[in-house]
Amino acid sequence: MKRQTITALTVTVIAASLAWAEETNAIKDAMKYAHKAPQGEKKINEKIVDGTATDEEVTKTLTLYKAIGDTKPPKGDPAAFKDKMARLIAATEEVAAKKPDGPAHYKEAVNCKACHSEHKMAPPAPAK
Repeated sequence: MKRQTITALTVTVIAASLAWAEETNAIKDAMKYAHKAPQGEKKINEKIVDGTATDEEVTKTLTLYKAIGDTKPPKGDPAAFKDKMARLIAATEEVAAKKPDGPAHYKEAVNCKACHSEHKMAPPAPAK
């Protein structure tokens, strides 16, 4: 009985750990937080560009971008991905430091299409 309880507990802990690991995806977390917003609301990345983001929003965005910098891209050249992320992180740090050119550098670095076209996996084709 004791052995069955320990086995069941071990399986539960492993399953929970795997589920947690799947749920934490640095890229998805950053995109959801900074690059999506409910209809009618401004995205945080747009607020950063126009200077209306709060210090908290900029700091959280920077933290999420740094987490992406430590990941492997879903596709494409990892060195190119790291370079894009380094520029985005540097520009976001400028915004956080309230440097005058920070928002302009951020706007240039946050080129979604450039990153997505090279590094984002295409969704699977719909079944016929």
